[in-house]
Amino acid sequence: MQPIEHVQDTEQSERVDSSAYLEIHLFGAPSFLINGQPLAETTSSKVEALFAYLVCHPYPHLREVLASLLFNAQSRNQANNNLRVLLSRLRRVCEDTILINRQTVRLNPAYDVWLDTAVFQQTIPQKPETAVKLYRGDFLETIQVQDAKGFVEWAALAREQHRLMALDALLRLVGQYEASGQFHLAIPYAQQLITIEPHHEGWHRKLIQLYLQTGQRARAEAQLAACHHSLRQTFGQGPSPATLQLLA
Repeated sequence: MQPIEHVQDTEQSERVDSSAYLEIHLFGAPSFLINGQPLAETTSSKVEALFAYLVCHPYPHLREVLASLLFNAQSRNQANNNLRVLLSRLRRVCEDTILINRQTVRLNPAYDVWLDTAVFQQTIPQKPETAVKLYRGDFLETIQVQDAKGFVEWAALAREQHRLMALDALLRLVGQYEASGQFHLAIPYAQQLITIEPHHEGWHRKLIQLYLQTGQRARAEAQLAACHHSLRQTFGQGPSPATLQLLA
């Protein structure tokens, strides 16, 4: 699969007026805004799944390839027929943002597009504080589709890639603020680490340390209790002695 990339116009002549604008959020629960208006309600997760895929890969796709991506458990003819129905639904809710012909389907290059995953990737090397604010949850967190092995595998890989990028950036931010003695500024990033991986004892331990370093013992104790509850529920055992010793 192609990696997620920033959506750009292909030809200056293909531009339309500035009202032709898409704002797409794929972290957490997906959100699609067309010229400032939310996508009309759909009855199929595959409509949103297909729209997300086309936004992330803004070039022409053969219909047969999309059919295989989204309807892998069926015969080729049935998959193509189902794609035809799906494209009809997509056209109804997405208007002219998608260009469809007999051979290919693509995002309309006349639209300017703001895509959170693209901005995240572009800003994280130099402006990690800005990038991690965009990370509202895992990539396509709430979209679940059936009989779509190709799409599921692509989404799972993208989800893991973005999660690792977010974790790495958050750890760097925590380390930078710790190194400069600005422990209070490190706290929000440690909290976000736990939001992403609530069962990671190391993230809990780091936040407990930061609370103690900023004189917030009550919050440190509350965090230890939250850590204990999370680990008990997930692994059937409490925190390690190294974590407990922090508040001994």
